[in-house]
Amino acid sequence: MNYAPTADSRYVADFQRGGTSPLGTWLRSGLKRLVPAMLSRAAPRDLAREAAEVRTYAVSFLESDPGFASDLFAAADRHERMQK
Repeated sequence: MNYAPTADSRYVADFQRGGTSPLGTWLRSGLKRLVPAMLSRAAPRDLAREAAEVRTYAVSFLESDPGFASDLFAAADRHERMQK
């Protein structure tokens, strides 16, 4: 991060150009390796648990909007049958 003077003589951070400090370079290279590794290890999904949560949500709409509750129950059934 570089600092550049503005029209009123204050210094503000200039994020357009990246700094080249050793610590910044080290952090950037570490993040470039860590973030993809963390994203590639997705937790396994529990489809039955997710469907049960949708069904619980659907029960809350049985009296106020039975059509929407029916749609939620159908979606939960389809979700439970999904292939992993």
